[in-house]
Amino acid sequence: MFNKKMALKKIGLDHSHNNKLTIENNAFTDFIQYFFDSDFKLGKIEAGVTHDKLKKYDLFIIGVPHLGPDLDSDEIEDLVRYVKDGGSLLIINDGGGDYENKNNLSELTKNFGFQFNSDKLFDNKDFSKDNSHPIIKDFKSHFITRDISKIIHSNGCTLTVDKSIENDKIDVNSIAFSSENTSWHTYFNGEEWQDKSEQHLPIIGAIHYELGKVVVIGNLSIFSSLSKSYGIRSAENFKLVTNIISWLLNKVGSEEEQSLKPIFTSIAIEQDLFYWIQEILKKGKWKNLNDLINFALKVTKIRLKEAEKDDQDQ
Repeated sequence: MFNKKMALKKIGLDHSHNNKLTIENNAFTDFIQYFFDSDFKLGKIEAGVTHDKLKKYDLFIIGVPHLGPDLDSDEIEDLVRYVKDGGSLLIINDGGGDYENKNNLSELTKNFGFQFNSDKLFDNKDFSKDNSHPIIKDFKSHFITRDISKIIHSNGCTLTVDKSIENDKIDVNSIAFSSENTSWHTYFNGEEWQDKSEQHLPIIGAIHYELGKVVVIGNLSIFSSLSKSYGIRSAENFKLVTNIISWLLNKVGSEEEQSLKPIFTSIAIEQDLFYWIQEILKKGKWKNLNDLINFALKVTKIRLKEAEKDDQDQ
């Protein structure tokens, strides 16, 4: 049940780029009805996306632009600015990625560390209906994947991840993956489609970007009402969708709010380090032990990410 604060949230849908996912499309009745049942306010942006139009919404959904027009450079710039300022985006593509759907979504999503692959995912063992409807069971621990054990990724594409954009204000995470044993994909190499046995491919990305959040997913069917074998009512797809929306709508509104909801814990500090820390605190540079430890952890997080990137580059 959503509280009154949540009920005031405004959701916008892109209607400017011949989108497959629209408010009026009967294929997505259950998804749209979920917003009405939750007392969200729905709207749409037509005739081009601008920052002035976007800032009216807490969450903006881009659901598979198809056959043009493409997002232009000004729209992409405004969408990135919208997220930086605290907005949230749900960006949905489908099987075959940009190539098959004749869109340029990756020109937008590359700003957030992900691109849609021009491929289609299959699984020869774990599937619903047929092997183009893989059952996904491999998840990274995350708010979005909590209480999720399996979803159906029907006729969808995979993602390429770029963690090089990460810094202390940008965090890029893959949170769902194809099977480590039996998945494979067919991909367009620029001239023809080729099959390749490849496992543990990312299919959902979740990004903290400045004050905003972004989720990217290469599967439209998960939002569809057309079939219980792969759509929003199959497996735990509906739970995943509601988790995505909840995560995107729960975000900080300013830099000062980024320290909200701390986790309190007890830790054992070596004696020499404890007395050294006390001397540091006496000098007045740090307000208290909490500030000093959190700063040290942030620095450690950055250094570890840099080390991981160096390992990947070697």
